[in-house]
Amino acid sequence: MTNTAPAKATTFKLKSREAGAFTKRIGHTTYRVGVHFSDTSTETAKDKILRLVRTEAESGKAAVNQ
Repeated sequence: MTNTAPAKATTFKLKSREAGAFTKRIGHTTYRVGVHFSDTSTETAKDKILRLVRTEAESGKAAVNQ
């Protein structure tokens, strides 16, 4: 097993017309992420993230750092 340094993430400054979106570069890949919120949602962002992590862990597909 080889140890590699973790990829550095860089956040780019948003243009005013791009509110609700951001771009993130991790390694050689650039991700453009759109963000929106529901006015009728009863789940907080924290609840949603915990649910996503729990679901992934239970599915057996979670990544494990060794």
